[in-house]
Amino acid sequence: MPEGMRVAAGDYHGIVINRSQRDRGIFRELDVIGTKRLFLGLIVFYKIRVRPQDIDSVIKLVQENMSSRFLIKKQQYYAHFYRADELIIAFRDKTFRATTDKKTWRDAIAYGKWLHIVEDQLDFVPNRVEDETF
Repeated sequence: MPEGMRVAAGDYHGIVINRSQRDRGIFRELDVIGTKRLFLGLIVFYKIRVRPQDIDSVIKLVQENMSSRFLIKKQQYYAHFYRADELIIAFRDKTFRATTDKKTWRDAIAYGKWLHIVEDQLDFVPNRVEDETF
């Protein structure tokens, strides 16, 4: 992890996609510690840092701003937050608490598929600080 990007013990990291948010100004309110751009910068993954005491309010902020469309097409999104072995998956209307063990993701994956999110996109990666690449 690059210097300056270290997290305090117990802090969460979260992954929020630019297109998942109606008002992209939300990223100025979040503690962005990394970005990853795909498809000529059209899709941007924001890695954010969240203090434990702020996790519920940040999840609520992201959920309330979450889009249900991509251009004119209906599209559902999620964001996920993690620390140690804890994983929180936040869809617009529902939140799941799991661990980094994929066996605990069943309910979240089933809900995502019910929302017509492609199963390949329900991988919640990275979900450990050690696996981050940006």
